[in-house]
Amino acid sequence: LPDPPQDGLTNFEESVKTRQQFALHERNGHRSCTLVNLANIAVRTGRKLHFDPVSQRFPADEEANRMIRQPMRAPWRI
Repeated sequence: LPDPPQDGLTNFEESVKTRQQFALHERNGHRSCTLVNLANIAVRTGRKLHFDPVSQRFPADEEANRMIRQPMRAPWRI
């Protein structure tokens, strides 16, 4: 029989057993979340934005930069 498709759960189990890096590691999660958050900020500002992936900022756009990090609601804190 052919091997079953390599889904996320199977890959996670294998990474635990072999100590290899999980396919859905934190870098992929960060990139996925960043894209969604950038789209949200563009919609909220109502304009096209330019994002610098190295600095993780919008050059010359302080309004958009303020939306990158928002205050946490009580009782949550870091």
